[in-house]
Amino acid sequence: MGQHKGAIIKISSLDDLVSALKSGLYQEALSQSYDLKITEAEIKSYITWNSNRYTRNCIARDERFELILLCWEKGQKTAIHCHNEQECWVKVIRGDFEECLYEFDEEMNLMNYIKTDHVLQNQVTTINDSCTYHSLENTYHGRSLSLHLYMKPIYECTVFDQETNQIETKSLFYDTFEGKSV
Repeated sequence: MGQHKGAIIKISSLDDLVSALKSGLYQEALSQSYDLKITEAEIKSYITWNSNRYTRNCIARDERFELILLCWEKGQKTAIHCHNEQECWVKVIRGDFEECLYEFDEEMNLMNYIKTDHVLQNQVTTINDSCTYHSLENTYHGRSLSLHLYMKPIYECTVFDQETNQIETKSLFYDTFEGKSV
């Protein structure tokens, strides 16, 4: 990634993306994310699988951002959750996802469904509204991979428990950190 004052930065790999983020070049990273093609070879050392749940594998993090690879078996799904006012960007590396959007009505204590979007390989979806909850599900016929960028590390998130109809706080963890088991 060439960096010259006033020059446009070209991000063409995972390493370029991480360098741009560590340099604080968030707008450049986000604006180029739609065209960025990350290969599986670039993320190979971060891939881990678990038949019971998707895995969260931290690629890079500092006090300003967190870049995570999620590895999904067929049919795995997140709970309905929000990101505690953190902007979220998701790029599908392999597979297809269904993203359901919701809004919580505090007066009625109800989670209201808004819509469902299909996010396909190489597509990007974003959440930048503190009121929006969402869930992601791997609808691909096999394993899927998605890259998640948060504009500050998220140590816990707010989750909607569909059985109790209650909002609760859930602590988050990594399965691997920068390619190493934790």
